[in-house]
Amino acid sequence: MIRIDKSPTIIASMFDRIASTYDLLNFTLSFSMDERWRKTIISSLNIKDGDNVLDIATGTGDMAARTLRTAGCMVTGLDISRRMLDIAAKKNKKSRGRFLITAGDALAMPFSNETFDHAMTAFGIRNMSNLPTFLDEVFRVLKDGGKMAVLELSVPSHLSWKWVYLAYFKTILPVIGGLVSGDFKAYRYLRDSVMGFPPPAELERLMKESGFEVVQSSSLLLGIAHIYLLRKVAAEG
Repeated sequence: MIRIDKSPTIIASMFDRIASTYDLLNFTLSFSMDERWRKTIISSLNIKDGDNVLDIATGTGDMAARTLRTAGCMVTGLDISRRMLDIAAKKNKKSRGRFLITAGDALAMPFSNETFDHAMTAFGIRNMSNLPTFLDEVFRVLKDGGKMAVLELSVPSHLSWKWVYLAYFKTILPVIGGLVSGDFKAYRYLRDSVMGFPPPAELERLMKESGFEVVQSSSLLLGIAHIYLLRKVAAEG
């Protein structure tokens, strides 16, 4: 088991350092597949005009921008990196009034119970130092029946494809990411955080233990990424 320091100070500092090249490297290192994946999870939420959406680990606000173009909704972007939030605010400046940014830790969200109709996170859940606490927090701030969409990288299970993927992910990706961003440590973290992240079956178990119904669990591109669609099940009584 790979052990990584995911304390808020460490994570915030790392993403502050790579913020300026984050979008470019996501596009390049995923061979532009990340754009299609983001569209897929946004559409899975079936967001309506007037909905209140929480974008967890909003980063540079790319998911928020795409969501705001799909419906007349409100999006709150939560992130621990202030540099990322600065970029998100600039990217969504035309949507002022419908896009709110909040600096904070997703393990202790500064929101009241049952605030949001939907929640989403792209490539953010693996950075949480305590997955059960994170899932409990999302469950708390969602309204009954509210949905959460999760997009995250994963390790393919098919043996032959797995070795091809690992050869790229362990060696080539950290070098390219390090050269472009100037921060080799951050992209070694990316590699290690994916390698040490729970597989889909284990993550689904944690989601169910927090009270969610797993509506959808789908692998992407032979398992290099995964989409989860969850629904908050109202408590009985």
